[in-house]
Amino acid sequence: MTENPNTIFDSKVQFNQTNEQAELELATLKTRNNFETYFTDDITHIQAITYSDSPETLLHILDNTGTNDLKLEVVIGDNTIDYRKKLRGKNQLATRLEKLQRQNQLKIFLTSKNNNEVHTKLYILHHKDGTRTNILGSPNLSEQGWGNSRQKNAIATFHTSGNQALDKVFNSWYREHREYGKQFMKDLSKQIENTDDKTQREDVIHAWIDGRNTSQTEEAEFEQNITDQLQDLNVDKLNIVGEWEDPDTTVAITDGNLSPDLTINQSLDGFDNYITDLREETRSIDASINGTTLRASPGAISEHSKAKFGAPKMWFDSKDNLILQTPEDIQLDLTRKPPNKPEPINKALQHLEEYFQTADRFGTSGYKESVKAQMWEALIWFFWAPFINKYAAVYREQGIDLDKYLPSLYIYGEPDSGKGTLARYAFHLLSDGHITEPEDGDTLTTTRLRNVRNVDSNFPVVFDDIDPNDLDTEAFLNFRQKHWTQEINIPALAFISNDTLPRKRIQRRTKVLNLDIQFEDTHHAAKYIHDLTERSNPLFTWFAHLFADREVIMRSDDSDTLAEARNIFKQLYQMADRPLPDYFPEQPAEKEHDIGRREWEDAYSGQIVDFTRRNGNLIAEFDESLSVYGSVRQYSRSLPKEARPRQDGHKIKIRDENAVKNWFPFEIKTKADQNNNQTTESNGLLSRLL
Repeated sequence: MTENPNTIFDSKVQFNQTNEQAELELATLKTRNNFETYFTDDITHIQAITYSDSPETLLHILDNTGTNDLKLEVVIGDNTIDYRKKLRGKNQLATRLEKLQRQNQLKIFLTSKNNNEVHTKLYILHHKDGTRTNILGSPNLSEQGWGNSRQKNAIATFHTSGNQALDKVFNSWYREHREYGKQFMKDLSKQIENTDDKTQREDVIHAWIDGRNTSQTEEAEFEQNITDQLQDLNVDKLNIVGEWEDPDTTVAITDGNLSPDLTINQSLDGFDNYITDLREETRSIDASINGTTLRASPGAISEHSKAKFGAPKMWFDSKDNLILQTPEDIQLDLTRKPPNKPEPINKALQHLEEYFQTADRFGTSGYKESVKAQMWEALIWFFWAPFINKYAAVYREQGIDLDKYLPSLYIYGEPDSGKGTLARYAFHLLSDGHITEPEDGDTLTTTRLRNVRNVDSNFPVVFDDIDPNDLDTEAFLNFRQKHWTQEINIPALAFISNDTLPRKRIQRRTKVLNLDIQFEDTHHAAKYIHDLTERSNPLFTWFAHLFADREVIMRSDDSDTLAEARNIFKQLYQMADRPLPDYFPEQPAEKEHDIGRREWEDAYSGQIVDFTRRNGNLIAEFDESLSVYGSVRQYSRSLPKEARPRQDGHKIKIRDENAVKNWFPFEIKTKADQNNNQTTESNGLLSRLL
């Protein structure tokens, strides 16, 4: 028995079920010394469950208890405070704890990491001779419990041989509680394991104590932490089910809860510059900030992400499945193996083609095949977009410029050309209708464009109805390359405009598509297209499953980043035993159906442009009736970048004529060429007359 002077009962007890004996002690603990009498010098291992603790107490146990190689495991049940707050201003203490944790002498498990809470107090003391002391009671491993304050605690202690049925019960209790938590400080150990410089290691520890653990901005790191918590939720994830499928056979079932009553708890310690903005932004959603802790439903987190950055939370889980957190507290698993039978895939592709065919049914255009190809090109981009960060990782490793070769999307066309409908249909395919609207173009500012980098999501961000002049050139051209790291996901960007082409420098970093069509403005057409685009279609989930297995290829013949995405569509058509439509873009649609070539052909045939050569350059001179800042600028912007065009008023200097010889759909004839032809024809006529 112990030397606790406040023991009120001790006796040997025998358990009828096993005929095993143990020594039972019931005691009151009035001081720290009372509790310490149980922590003897022959203890080799301690497993503890406590609601609250203090880091100093843990070190006190390790320094003053048991054998030299004592190991201590602690499960801490308080989920109301970030444990790192206890280490503020105590860098040496944090360094010592981290070293003990790395040496496997100390393990701290925090239930707050899993949004759980534990009030149990339980201690298992393993003695050198194999015996055990199992304690169940009310004392915590905290300064308040072990300090100078005179509070009372009651305990029941069982001294056993170490391998009894009662020991197994205590082992089971401990394991069950430990699974409620996550090990503390492992992330810090990972950050400093390859850091040899003492000063740098201290800087990392200091930042970690302050609640910061990446090189990102406060906003970006906060969003990253929130995404990690969403990923760790144990909830059922649903598949997208086609309206022609049996939902009972396609809903994904996991061990979680379909409609979980869960709350995300995120500490705001270390995010002092962000907390004021966040408090204001969360007023209108299912979230609250109490002190320095944000509490919000998973759906509210994604709703806030969409409202602030333009993208809901979307990530790849540990199985490399693409997951979407919807605003309705539902998580969608967007990676699904295609059916073995061709019929369901055929039906999904049929629905997709019916959307493209609205151009034939309700559109007015002289280039309907071109329009359908560009509509399809846009959807290929949208299906590829969630994988942009996987491409970024490979491209960065190969030294490839991310802003240049990870294309943004730019769609332009007149009002009623179906641009917004196209974006909403793409959103529907990616989210089964949970995400419906792109961002208003009026919200596109330089600051907001830069802030999109902080969202930590793979869902594409789309700005609709923008003024091209609002798209800051420098912010766009440097959007990804200088800022992308593997710490956070930066989404793909798309822009939609009623105006014509953007600046030439922006064109070079975007996939520019033109919807040269006018859709019928009737109730019948609007309802038909709406009903068609609202149907559930699992096509993207099958695409994602197939695309996840494809390697990012370094192409030698071209720079078509979307080439493998095209191949997945062709593979789906093969699986469906369905013929590939003639208007499917085998190559980038903006190259196969270049509207700029058509515009130059119209200008040349309409005799509003003449060509001359000067100092080795080809000069295109337009009619004075055309607007310099409107029409002539658009002609300049539509030329291939290899032509190196430069506009000067009504003239466009083409510095590389070879780049347009085969691009122009006509033979280039300068004024001098035409005059020579006329002179030759006149001389020929005169010769015949003479």
